[in-house]
Amino acid sequence: MSTEGLEARVDRSDARPLHVQIRDILHQQIKDHILVPGDALPTEEELQQQFGVARSVVRQALASLADLGLIHRQRGRGSVVAAAPALRRFVNRAGGLDEQAAARGQHLRTHVLRLEATITPEEASAALGTARTWEIERVRYLERVPVIYERHWVPRDLFPHFTVDLLEGASLLALMRDHGYASVGGPRQVQAVAAEPDIARALDVSVGSPLLLLEGVTQDVHGRGLDRFHVWHRANTVFDVDARVQAPTPVSQERIVQLRKLVSDLESALTELEVGESR
Repeated sequence: MSTEGLEARVDRSDARPLHVQIRDILHQQIKDHILVPGDALPTEEELQQQFGVARSVVRQALASLADLGLIHRQRGRGSVVAAAPALRRFVNRAGGLDEQAAARGQHLRTHVLRLEATITPEEASAALGTARTWEIERVRYLERVPVIYERHWVPRDLFPHFTVDLLEGASLLALMRDHGYASVGGPRQVQAVAAEPDIARALDVSVGSPLLLLEGVTQDVHGRGLDRFHVWHRANTVFDVDARVQAPTPVSQERIVQLRKLVSDLESALTELEVGESR
């Protein structure tokens, strides 16, 4: 464990309770990787001495960190920084992220930050064939840890009924399907980017932290754009790709007979041409 940065102190002029300040200090040290997964936190007695507070205050702070899933508290062994849960998803599969997490015994929770009729970016307008869109921002949590930040544009004329309450905790593609617009996927691309301030704040990471950005368009069976999206993933996301070598197409016996006949006909034609030229 690195000890750099562990000298932080509480501010008694701060309106926040002392246990909240201690929680936030330790939380920031985890975000900044001063404390990394597997590191043991200072003991309750050491934290009590460092911050000059009662042990009950330290215990409240540690309990809050445990509730956030940031540390594990073990009787007789103290507190240890928890590893961020890994989210796995198939990059070549549209939708079904909740089901993919559930198949691994994980629960993915969705919280809507914003739903507004705003000015549509040109790339979204072109993909959706309209500038009348909803802009939706969501954060998705895995085991209480924010792992995905999403920004979507969807046509308002197709989905005029969308509300924050309707979208909260729901699958966007399932809602589209329930209202008569089944998606079949569309083009996607993945790239590594640095976390901008608003996204870093939503994902509880430091500004500039590496993220994986998945962006693309979801279309229906008629090629109509249903969703233009940008989805930022924390670095603990694993993208699975089922890559296969395409097997050669087998040639039927009938086709072989046809090709042999064609070769025979060509040879006969060449022979006739050669005989004609020799006369």
